[in-house]
Amino acid sequence: MSQGESSGKPVSKPVKGAQQHPGLTDEAIEKVRGLIGVWLRRDVHAPARYEAIAPGDIRRWAQYAVGDDNPLWCDSEYAKRTMWGGIIAPPSFLGTVDSGLVAPGLPGIQWIYAGSRWEHHFPVRVGDVVCARARLIDVQVKEGRNVPRFVNQVGEVLYTNQNNQLVARYEGDYFRIPRARSGGGIKKSTEPRTPYRYTDEQIEEIAQAYRNEERRGAEPRYWEDVKIGDELPTLWKGPLTLVDIVGFYVGRQTTYSVLRSAFLDRDKHPANVYTSPTRNIPVHPAAGHFDAEIAREIGMPDVYDQAWQRINWGGHLVTNWMGDMGFVRRLSGRITKPNFLGDLTKMNGKVTDCRKEANEALVDIEWWGTNQKDQRTCDGKATVRLPSRDISIQVL
Repeated sequence: MSQGESSGKPVSKPVKGAQQHPGLTDEAIEKVRGLIGVWLRRDVHAPARYEAIAPGDIRRWAQYAVGDDNPLWCDSEYAKRTMWGGIIAPPSFLGTVDSGLVAPGLPGIQWIYAGSRWEHHFPVRVGDVVCARARLIDVQVKEGRNVPRFVNQVGEVLYTNQNNQLVARYEGDYFRIPRARSGGGIKKSTEPRTPYRYTDEQIEEIAQAYRNEERRGAEPRYWEDVKIGDELPTLWKGPLTLVDIVGFYVGRQTTYSVLRSAFLDRDKHPANVYTSPTRNIPVHPAAGHFDAEIAREIGMPDVYDQAWQRINWGGHLVTNWMGDMGFVRRLSGRITKPNFLGDLTKMNGKVTDCRKEANEALVDIEWWGTNQKDQRTCDGKATVRLPSRDISIQVL
């Protein structure tokens, strides 16, 4: 789902001339607005898992979900020698504790991730027990070129550790779009797309980029050495395969139920069920991430990624650049085009500001991702704390 193709300005009243979908009426939207500020249950579709974080949890997320083998996330002996004294988690790891999805109400209306904003106060460490509280904080009616009328639900999740410290705050945008088979959906996106075929030379270029990926690691990047306009080394991701999509699920703790658990879940939430037109098998709408037939039912022309994976790639780009002594204070991103099966993503960024604030040396960064057709598919911002030669760094 493309935010760039479908997003529009928030409106305080119904869009004039836009046909109301049976599940997306003014009455249904007002009912959802009544949930703003209400703390929601987080065990509706799966049990909430608030357990001590193990080294394997962080390693699995970093390596399988993000594709980041930084030893700070993965190697206990290496991490002991850093200022952190042990393994810490990469940015947005807490999406494995709670997915951040806050999209209550509107049964039968497809939700699609559009963007998010993380603010980190403390690192996540091995042994931490992090709990989550979530609520809806805004409901916006929007219109776009390819979707006449849809809703953006903005959610807030607060992550607190065993010491009652607020570890991180998250805001997420989730678009609610009627599905294609019910007369809604994304216009002009239901035809199968022609796969992009890479040349041998392009595959070798991608391989070389992976072999030569730059990571600052143990060498400090001092604030005094950074200048506005500095560019971050390009980070290559893809071409996207089904294994990459499955790996993202494997790296998460907050994934979907299967087999008997899935059937029982569908019994409780029949509006969230899709039936394969070819096989007549009921499935979760998430099957669109693996099955082109279901993707087209949702309104996508092909299998597509879980879009928030690309926000993690933004985090990977930034942490590679900042080094082990840096800390990501804020990380935000939005999705501007879908990332389909076979697409390549090149992540880039640049420094936009350097300042000292509250005894911290901070750097602001803009980042973005482009595909093999040079189309921008995602972008965002980050603020990182770097070591400074005249500020004693405090381990959080």
